[in-house]
Amino acid sequence: MRAAFVTLEGLQTRYLMAGSGPLLVLVHPIGYPADVFRRNIDALAGRFTVVAPDLPGQGYSQGPAGWTQPPQVSAARHVLALATHLGFDVLSIAGSSLGGLVAAMAALQAPSRVQDLVLIGTGSVFNDPAGQPAVLETVYANGSRVYRDPDTETLRARIANTCFRPPEADDILAAHLTAYALPGAADHYQAMMEALSASMADPDATAYPHLERIRARTLIIIGRDDSRTSYASHHAGASRMADARLLVFDECGHLPFLEHPAAFNDAVLRFLAGDDVGDRP
Repeated sequence: MRAAFVTLEGLQTRYLMAGSGPLLVLVHPIGYPADVFRRNIDALAGRFTVVAPDLPGQGYSQGPAGWTQPPQVSAARHVLALATHLGFDVLSIAGSSLGGLVAAMAALQAPSRVQDLVLIGTGSVFNDPAGQPAVLETVYANGSRVYRDPDTETLRARIANTCFRPPEADDILAAHLTAYALPGAADHYQAMMEALSASMADPDATAYPHLERIRARTLIIIGRDDSRTSYASHHAGASRMADARLLVFDECGHLPFLEHPAAFNDAVLRFLAGDDVGDRP
């Protein structure tokens, strides 16, 4: 795995990259750098070119001076621009939480380019948008602590609050802490959260009203104990999609790729190989 920077749409963007073959983009939850996928990148890179970008204003990527469009709309366009920069016309995308919304928006923006989707514990896609601002308030309250106090114990507590049990993640905390301590990081996080919350009522900025339009083959993964969303909402959303299957991880919260990395990596590799993974809703 290596790190690289590129300027896209005027913003310096950092991404992690490994492997060769078809492109698989991993899109992180809000408030996390791409390093949260350290358990997955190399494992998936045996068969794919795996790229995990820091979204604009997150991690080590430059943020805009202000959000002139909803962040998820801009981020989806940014991910597609990165794929183009890397020379890929067709890609698969896996996104967690807000990253799932970014992945779904990319599939809606460029249906001919996005071949396969993996949507991971993403209330941003499957929760009723009317209740999503309240969920985002909880997310912000939990996440903003690590920006105010970039400390290992603070980050451990932040992750533990969303997982079934605290994952073994100390080896990736250093990169997280440095990202949170960057000048302006807390301001970018707050601005992105505010713009995201304000856009939930905009049907052009959410996937929820448009699930029937997503034609990409889709695997939906959710932890049985995800406190940010629910199995019921994911099951209902999956049933509206043209080609979606639902996989539930037991004893798992909001971050299946970090809580159960081996099982997650195996499921994603089998799905992207064309296997039937999970159940039809």
